Amino acid sequence: MKISAIIPARKGATRLPDKPLANIGGEPMIVHTWRAAVAHPGFDRVCVATDHAAIADAVVAAGGEAVMTADTHATGTDRCQEAWNTWGDEGAVVNLQGDEPFPDPEHLTAVCAALREGQWDIVSAMRPAAPEEATMSHRVKVAVNAHQRALYFSRSPIPSGGPHHVHIGIYGYAPGALSHCAALPAGSLERSEKLEQLRWLEAGMSIGMVTVQDGHSPGSVDTHEDLEKVRKWHAINRA
Repeated sequence: MKISAIIPARKGATRLPDKPLANIGGEPMIVHTWRAAVAHPGFDRVCVATDHAAIADAVVAAGGEAVMTADTHATGTDRCQEAWNTWGDEGAVVNLQGDEPFPDPEHLTAVCAALREGQWDIVSAMRPAAPEEATMSHRVKVAVNAHQRALYFSRSPIPSGGPHHVHIGIYGYAPGALSHCAALPAGSLERSEKLEQLRWLEAGMSIGMVTVQDGHSPGSVDTHEDLEKVRKWHAINRA
């Protein structure tokens, strides 16, 4: 199965404005994410989908491919779908978050492998939560059944008694699933939690979760503190 990667990146982040262009070791964050995707053997093609010329220019200057999209998209899925309409061809699609500049290659491998098994509409990843992460609202938690099917996502610690798992924002869509997801209306659970993936669960779509370990990546950048952590990680590991 052919797997393409699309990295949605918008300029207007609320908590960290201009986040995709944040400097990490002399290069914009989005370039690091693009480079990690291109280097991974699981992806046949990679592009960045963005609403801002400066982000596209940074990617192109690094040798990558960027697709300009509307600045009205409410979700990364919508942005990926617009890019897919003009850039995609066939096969599965992975939505790789632009605010995780150094995704763990093992995480990407696990998602691609699960996609190729063809069991789920959508594949994503989770890792065991550190004790302090359970109550962090910007660390999304996920509860699954015995077959690793996602039952619910929340910013609250779920299940209440643990064990808690942090959702890693990588989404792999089986062929045709991206278009289906983008066409769905927002549901009540999504509006309550501000989590788009709940829209898909409400619609009856299956989300399979692969369990991965935390240890080869500094994680996503949601706050200024996260950005400084990633910068320090890069300075130590990529010197």
